[in-house]
Amino acid sequence: MRSTRALALAALFLAATVPAVARAQAPAPGSSKVAAEALFEEGRKLVAAANYAEACPKFADSQRLDPSPGTLLNLASCWEKLGRSATAWATYREAASAANAVGRADYVATAQRHADALQPRLAHLTTNVAQPLDGMVVKRDDVTVDRAEWGVAIPVDRGTHTVQASAPGHKSWASSIDVAQDGAQVTVAVPALEALPVEATPPPPPPTVFPPPVPPPVVPPPPSGADSSSSSGSTQRVLGVVLAGVGVVGLGLGTFFVIEAKGKYDDSLKNCHPDDPSLCNSDGVTQRNDARSAGNIASVAFGVGAAALVGGGILWLTAPNGGATRSGGSARIGLAPTLGGAVLQGAW
Repeated sequence: MRSTRALALAALFLAATVPAVARAQAPAPGSSKVAAEALFEEGRKLVAAANYAEACPKFADSQRLDPSPGTLLNLASCWEKLGRSATAWATYREAASAANAVGRADYVATAQRHADALQPRLAHLTTNVAQPLDGMVVKRDDVTVDRAEWGVAIPVDRGTHTVQASAPGHKSWASSIDVAQDGAQVTVAVPALEALPVEATPPPPPPTVFPPPVPPPVVPPPPSGADSSSSSGSTQRVLGVVLAGVGVVGLGLGTFFVIEAKGKYDDSLKNCHPDDPSLCNSDGVTQRNDARSAGNIASVAFGVGAAALVGGGILWLTAPNGGATRSGGSARIGLAPTLGGAVLQGAW
C-alpha cells in the first residue's frame, strides 16, 4: 500500500489510525500505477483546496487504474463532502469489502463507520411500473433499472433525476424528478406506454389482366348472284346486332363495377387516418383491395364492351344491300378487339 495514500487517509479520517506502509518497489515508469499515483496526489491537493468537484474524478480515475481500498476511502470521503450521500455510502461499502479482502481490518472499520453514519440520511427513489411489457427498458439517469429494482426504494443523491421507459412498438416516456434533500422519499410512476399506430402498407395492386385477343369472326363469301348477296347482308347485320348487344352488356358491367369500386373506396376512408389516407387499419386495407379489384374488372369490361359495340356498328354499316359483288369476287370481314378499341379487318 502506498505511504502517500496512508497519509491521505490520516488527514481525511481523524478518528481512524492508518499506519504508513512503505512501497516495496517503485512502479515502473510508464505503467498504469504511475498514472494512478499521480492522479491520487492531484486529488489530495484538490481536496486540501476544498475543490471536491474536481478532486472526486481524480480519485475515481486512480482507482480505475490501480484499485486500492485506500483510494476508495478517499473517493467516498470526497463524494460525501460534495453532498452526494448515496454515492458516498455505496463507495464506503465497496471500500469495506475491498479492505476485508486484503485483511485490512482498520480500513473495514473506518469504511463501515462512515457508511452507517450516512445510511439514516439517505434519500430514496422508488420506480413503479404500471404495465410491464416484453422488452421494456427503464432507466434512471441513463443507468438501466433492472426489473428486480422496480418498486424498491433505491438510495439516490439529492438533485434532479431523469427516469425513462421504452418498449418495442410503443412510444417512449420520460420524466424529471427532483429529490430536494437528503432523507427524502420520492416515488415515480411509469405510466402504461402508448402503443404506436400500425403502419399498414397496402399491397401493390395486382397486374391488370386483359383477355386474350378474340379471333376475328370470318364471314363466309356469299354465293354468286343477287340472292346470295342479300342473304350475306342479313347475316352480317344479325352478327352486328349480337356484337353490339355484347358491347352494351360490357359497358353496363363496367359501370356497375365503377360504382362498386367508388363505394368500397369511400367506405375505407372511415378506417384510415384522416391526415394520411394511405395509413389504414386491417378493415381499411381490405376495403382498398376490394375497390382496386372492382376497378380492374371495370377497366376490362369497358374495354371489351367498347370494342364489341364499335365492331357491331361496323358490321351493321358495312352489310351489303343486295347488289351483286364484283364478278368472281368474295367478301371477308373480321373484327379484332384491342387494348384501345377494335380493328376491322376485311377483303373484297
